Amino acid sequence: MKGGSGAEATSGELWPRGVLFDLDGTLADSFPTIHRALAAVLAQEGLPERSFEWVVAHVGRGATALVRDAVAPCTDEALVQRLVHRYAQAYGAIPLSETLPREGARGAVAFAAAGTGGRVAVVSNRTTAQAMDWLEYWGFAEVLAVVSGPDRSGATKPAAAAVQPVLEALGVTAAEALLVGDSAIDAHTAAGVGMAALLVGVRELEDVPGCRVELIKSLREFPAWLVHNGKGWRYD
Repeated sequence: MKGGSGAEATSGELWPRGVLFDLDGTLADSFPTIHRALAAVLAQEGLPERSFEWVVAHVGRGATALVRDAVAPCTDEALVQRLVHRYAQAYGAIPLSETLPREGARGAVAFAAAGTGGRVAVVSNRTTAQAMDWLEYWGFAEVLAVVSGPDRSGATKPAAAAVQPVLEALGVTAAEALLVGDSAIDAHTAAGVGMAALLVGVRELEDVPGCRVELIKSLREFPAWLVHNGKGWRYD
């Protein structure tokens, strides 16, 4: 199964012409391992553990923001930076095999790549190398045109600068692209550049001005969503 012939289609025949995927919580079921790594560094410092549900709600703005939120109301920046370093070490020590792909992730990325002629990217608030390690391990990297983290773009989501260079690298405008994510942060990222967003596993979301936002339960629904809601997509 693959999408329509995106490599030959023009912008007037196909929408979206480019697809940007978030990583953590969208392609990667990384919440359990993030929770484990964060719990370890908080325990080392004698700080209260944050619940799994808390982690799910706070992931998305990068490791520094996650740690800063976790130690609140403490505002000791030296402590934050020390724990960010320890968190990176703790997370890096967890085998890649323990962070599984989300249901339907492989099929969704493959369908998008086939339909757009390879104009598919991953935009993460992890470093580019960290994102690429996981994507290579699980076999996603070979169909991706761009993998970008803050070290590459110079910005973290939801800043527009986190995605604008990726759109340019794919050769598409924001209006021609779709951002697939799992949180309000992804919706606000899309809104910042005038791009549509499709959120996975989100039950409800407040209005995000300037952004078309739609919801699906699982990435298994993504190909059908493109066929029915996109333009020029089909099952071959």
